[in-house]
Amino acid sequence: MTLLSVNINKIALLRNSRGTGTPDLVEGARLAIAGGAEGITVHPREDQRHITLDDVIAVADLPEIKSGQVEFNVEGDMREDLFNMIRVLKPTQFTVVPVIAGEVTSSRGWRAYDDHDYLEYWAAEMREVGVRTAVFVDPEPRSVELAAACTIEAVEVYTGAYAAAHARGDHAAALEAVDRAAQTARGLGLRLNGGHDLTVENLGPLCERVQFDEFSIGHHIASEALFRGFSGAVADFKSAVPEGV
Repeated sequence: MTLLSVNINKIALLRNSRGTGTPDLVEGARLAIAGGAEGITVHPREDQRHITLDDVIAVADLPEIKSGQVEFNVEGDMREDLFNMIRVLKPTQFTVVPVIAGEVTSSRGWRAYDDHDYLEYWAAEMREVGVRTAVFVDPEPRSVELAAACTIEAVEVYTGAYAAAHARGDHAAALEAVDRAAQTARGLGLRLNGGHDLTVENLGPLCERVQFDEFSIGHHIASEALFRGFSGAVADFKSAVPEGV
């Protein structure tokens, strides 16, 4: 069975653009769970462009997450403020994601030249408080091997290149790269997660080739939800507006 962890960053991004508390992030998490999500993912960036540290606390307080019925995955770089929060909240998983100044979204995985010693320190600290550590990696065996050497429990394979290739109709090589990284992870006894730009359409070939333990998906779920429900929302507001004379 592959778990679906819904990334709710986009709900926070929309909320923050208005500054009114709407839409309600926690309600979004509840709806994701009601839709069948086995996990909720948040990525509190240092600039708090979408998810804030207060949001992390609020989501962690959901009954389904507190009871362990639903997994809670916190993504982020290795910042001390985030680490201190994780020690207290103890989410199911912390996924280390490299952050590049000025990026719009995560655009690559953790690589060979990133800080191995600090990652190993973080993984040890996470184990001490009972939190699984995953690392967002590029679809290449060497990155998986180097991450595993830091005594982590899981990798999340970056699927952005595969998704782009699938959209072009030429994804065989990109799918092969993901598969090689996945086989390396399995051979090392790691949990295998995947994420970035995954859609209903490109999940099919990916799942036929590779057995994942978990997918983290947010942007395209939010996009689909917007258009599937947009006409209904407009109709509701139209009915609330008085008819012209």
